[in-house]
Amino acid sequence: MSAVDLHLHSNRSDGVLAPADLVAFVASCGVRLFALTDHDTVDGLEEAAHAARAHGTTLVPGLELSAAWRGRGLHVVGLGVDPTAAPLVRAIEQRTRARRERAERIRDRLDRAGAPGTAAYRVVSAHPLPTRTHFARALVELGVCADPGRAFERWLGRGKPGDVAAEWPDLGATVQAIVAAGGVAVLAHPLRYTLSAGQRRQLAAEFKALGGTALEVAVGGVAPHQVETATGLALRAGLEASAGSDCHDPALPWHRPGRLAKLSSALVPVWRRWEGAHDAAAHA
Repeated sequence: MSAVDLHLHSNRSDGVLAPADLVAFVASCGVRLFALTDHDTVDGLEEAAHAARAHGTTLVPGLELSAAWRGRGLHVVGLGVDPTAAPLVRAIEQRTRARRERAERIRDRLDRAGAPGTAAYRVVSAHPLPTRTHFARALVELGVCADPGRAFERWLGRGKPGDVAAEWPDLGATVQAIVAAGGVAVLAHPLRYTLSAGQRRQLAAEFKALGGTALEVAVGGVAPHQVETATGLALRAGLEASAGSDCHDPALPWHRPGRLAKLSSALVPVWRRWEGAHDAAAHA
């Protein structure tokens, strides 16, 4: 188990637990330095910070911004950000609009395909940041699917009626918004994207050139050979390494906070920046 986890989600985006409850769960897993990285929002950070102090843990303020690279959607984690910084606020507002517009298109596509898109949308639209995961949960609530996984298999996954692409800002603008907010940009779960090995190397190199700092090497649910591949990718691009479970739901054991592979000693851990802050807080 790792005492560091820099990729976690609360119910302020598509996670299950409220920020304070997530922090309590993270602390119970032995994690002492963590980041709340909700999709395209920083709304849970204040609650998480209060809970972190109560549990003797250290919060790295973060988020996970949606971005586009050569026509593909991907995610960039921002760590150590100032949530009030104007460039970051604008970036979040852009993505909030894009998510709401996409939710409306998903609704319409599901209706045309014979699923209760409008009924699901009534549930989903109550959330400030609607995602396909919210649609999946709504379809379960409506009795259309047995579980969210089935909802993605039938209605929302790649190539299905509800697989609607959003118009995300490009990778360069995304990295710039994070850096302008005083943060460091981390390319999230690089092996999840449908890319060839050559394209992945190009992405990592371009990310570095645009001002990116690190790449997620140890991610929840990945196999050892994938960690090795990500390690080589980070070293080749000259990127530091991050580690995060990408936990959304405590019921999913393969994404349990802190259940992460140990990094190679050849890598520079991105969290070294905040370890001193945790040590100081622990002895305060």
